[in-house]
Amino acid sequence: MRYFVARLALVVLLLLSFLPSPAQSSSAISQAVDAFVADKLKTLGIPGLAVAVVQKGEIRKVATYGLANVEWKAPVTDHTNFQIASCTKLLTSTLVLKTVYAGKLRLNDPISNYLDSIPPQWQPIRVKHLLTHASGIRDFHGNLYLSTAAVVRALRDSTLAYPPGSKQQYAQADFMLLGYILEKIYGKPFPELLQEEVTRPLQMLDGAFDMEQRVGPFLRTNLVSQKATTYYDWQGQLRAYKYLYPAYTYTAGGYFASLHDMVQWAIGLDKEVLFPEAFAAPLLYGCDSLPQGHAEFTRAGWALGTEKDIVSAGHSGGPGLGDVWRFPQEGYTVIVLSNDGELLPGLARAIAAFYIKGLSPGAPIKKYER
Repeated sequence: MRYFVARLALVVLLLLSFLPSPAQSSSAISQAVDAFVADKLKTLGIPGLAVAVVQKGEIRKVATYGLANVEWKAPVTDHTNFQIASCTKLLTSTLVLKTVYAGKLRLNDPISNYLDSIPPQWQPIRVKHLLTHASGIRDFHGNLYLSTAAVVRALRDSTLAYPPGSKQQYAQADFMLLGYILEKIYGKPFPELLQEEVTRPLQMLDGAFDMEQRVGPFLRTNLVSQKATTYYDWQGQLRAYKYLYPAYTYTAGGYFASLHDMVQWAIGLDKEVLFPEAFAAPLLYGCDSLPQGHAEFTRAGWALGTEKDIVSAGHSGGPGLGDVWRFPQEGYTVIVLSNDGELLPGLARAIAAFYIKGLSPGAPIKKYER
């Protein structure tokens, strides 16, 4: 009997010796991701990419590929600042949650509690409607260099697209007005308060808004360290381009962020630097019911996805300049930053599938004609 037990133990030990260790398994996954990304860079002609995977506050992968600036043949680094477009909303929502947790803002409050002289049609709008794209306020189309206050005044005479809270419809005006409220609460311009309340406490020290402004025949911008150039294909040739982000929409888009910064953001959320997870989770990953259709956005304004009981929430922007998704049950955050202006989102989801059992890679990664 003892001989049989000893032989059985030996067999078990031999079998275990052939199993990959966690470190070997992690290395194999990382290499598989590298091969996958390299293939997409080649087949789709993506100039540059940066990828990170964070799990429960620990970095699982940080990798950079290709060029941040083709003209100078400057490689992408983890401190390259990419235009993250609508992924800026992730930072804005982080500021909103911090403000709510501090008791300075209540999501169920009517916006009239924070703004003076609002028009009658805005009376039913609550703060949560702005955050979840459910206000009905129409986007502003006009002078790109107006102040936020001037844009708010211009929108007061417009009709609502739908009754507040009846449905969700993605619009930049929601976050524009939300930023105006934040500026009223803090008494500071949004770029300054975002830095003081979110990016600096989370050690996100690379990124910034470039504060673009037209001055006569000139275009003036602030300097942003290691700023990537964004490209698209035009008539078979690579062309550099820059989308014009009005300052009044900075709460919705326009921030330049590095991979290092976004990793710090993910770690900050995981380690509860700005607010507790118990407070944030129902807002980041939960959604309210709607009279018309299903909710596409969480209570924090993040896009929501589910597959086989795997919940994910995050945002993309540009449409694929930024692609950032969190998987709360598995504890993963996947971050993809790019300087390809025609890349459609989906890379973050595809990379997540390498790490999360049961998650499909999603639709094929594609580009579109800009």
